[in-house]
This record gives sequence, structure tokens and C-alpha cells, in this order.
Amino acid sequence: MPQQRRTDRGAIVAATIAVLDERGLDRLSLHAIAARLGVRQPALYHHFKDKDAVLTAAAAEVLDRHHTERLPRPDEDWPAFLVRNAHSLRRAMLAVRDGARLVALAGPRAPELGNAIAQVTFLERHGFDGPDAILAYVAVSRYTIGATLEQQTARDGSAITFPDSPEAAHLLDLAGRVHKLGPDHEFRTGLDALVRGLATNRKEDR
Repeated sequence: MPQQRRTDRGAIVAATIAVLDERGLDRLSLHAIAARLGVRQPALYHHFKDKDAVLTAAAAEVLDRHHTERLPRPDEDWPAFLVRNAHSLRRAMLAVRDGARLVALAGPRAPELGNAIAQVTFLERHGFDGPDAILAYVAVSRYTIGATLEQQTARDGSAITFPDSPEAAHLLDLAGRVHKLGPDHEFRTGLDALVRGLATNRKEDR
């Protein structure tokens, strides 16, 4: 249903997210966004130079709305923060249709400066060298985006499949049990293993 004729940046971004939820990223177009706003497509160019710019703003808005756990808490240990931050990012991407693809393709290429300083300083204080601190965040964010992307795009519900044969019986049983555990459990298992592995890059607390 078209909205009232309002074409400020905020309205365009809100309409973009609404159209994304309705149509998915592949069928999202400037024409559909303009139609939802009840305006002609050229009206969007007063605020955004092209579709990529609109998608970048939409990705940033999704993260601003839903990725709410970006900063460490007082006296929090570093594994707990990395895990909490990753779950927050995943929730944000799952909050909208094709959210992981949107963030991967059009998300902000640079983190907000204040958050970045606080995050890196936090890991440095817990024994990570500066480059290793940044790489830890890169590793966790890429795992989170990749896992969420697979979850949102899997055609078979993320089930692991094998040929139905006597030789595969045990694997089929295990695959079924893993599938029943669900994507949240699968994500936590991989994330916990990744964070434990990052401990090898850490020196003594400073």
C-alpha cells in the first residue's frame, strides 16, 4: 500500500526496508520503493544518487535498529563480549528478509569510529595486540554474516543430506539429530569454537 507522499531520507530508507521484507533483495527496485511512497522514481534521486546508495543506507538502518549490543560492559570478559556482539549482529540480520545479504553487499564498509575505538581498546586491554584485536572482530563478523547468510538462503532448511543407503545410515541419523538441534544451536557451536581459538592470539592481561 502506498504511503503518504514523503520523500525525505528517513522515509525512503523505511520504505526500502518494508519493500525488502515484502519482495526480497532480488526483486527490490527503486520503482517499487517509489511506488510504496506514492511518488515517481526520480524523486528518490534528490536524496540518493543510485540504488547502491539506498541499499547502503538501508543496511545501516537495519544495524542501527537491531544490532544493539556493540559495546563491552564494565567488567565483562572478552569471550562473553565477542559472543554477545555476534549474537546481536545475527539478530539484526535475521530481523529483515535477506538481511545477511543486504549487510554483506551494502553494509557500512567502515565501523562507527567511537564503537571501533572502544572495541579494539577493550581487546588490547585483555591481551590482544592491535592487529590481532582487529582480526578477531573481522573473524567473528565474517563467521556471523556467513552463517546467517546460509541460514537465510538455504533451500532445504539447512538440513545435511546423504544418499539413503545402508552405508549412510549412521550419517543420516546424525544429520537428523543435528537438524533437530536447530540453527541457533549450530551457530552457537561454531561461534564458541571460533572464540576459543582466538585465545591463542592473546597474551597476558595488561
